[in-house]
Amino acid sequence: MSDHTELKQMLVENEGNVAYLYLDTVGRVTVGVGHMIPDVGAAQRIRFITRDTSQQATAQQISDEFSNLSRQRPAMAAPSYQQFTRLTMAPADVDALLDSDIAGMESGVRANFQNYDAYPAPAQDALLDMAFNLGVHGLVAHFPHLKAAAEAQDWNTCAAQCHRNGISDARNQKTVALFQAAGRG
Repeated sequence: MSDHTELKQMLVENEGNVAYLYLDTVGRVTVGVGHMIPDVGAAQRIRFITRDTSQQATAQQISDEFSNLSRQRPAMAAPSYQQFTRLTMAPADVDALLDSDIAGMESGVRANFQNYDAYPAPAQDALLDMAFNLGVHGLVAHFPHLKAAAEAQDWNTCAAQCHRNGISDARNQKTVALFQAAGRG
């Protein structure tokens, strides 16, 4: 079982690591390493502290901040949103949230890919990066040939089938390289 160190580095490089609320490119409230927050209730389950006092934020403070951020213009660079925030996350809490997100993705991928635990660590990381970006359902629904190749442990075919639209070429190339490394290992 992998500790997903390389995956974590890849996600931070591609998603960023932002300890305060911001809006992603389509206007969804996000925090940490690409953790989308669908509603106020979900935001209130995350441990935030006030930037000024380092005291734990109250449910009302989190609700107010979420609502304020939701009204801002989407798709600005993440640092542009800091001026609208008073809450932040401690680095350890950001790391714990990322670990939780990876565990959730891994559970979904494991449930949808036969013999997932037998895959080489680079193949697992490649699939998890894709699931993080597309959601597990999106990975399975939009990449049936890749899924079949992964279940056959044909990593070279996975490398040829893993291109995603709407992400950077560098991220796509890193995923290809992970599948290729799985094929060599």
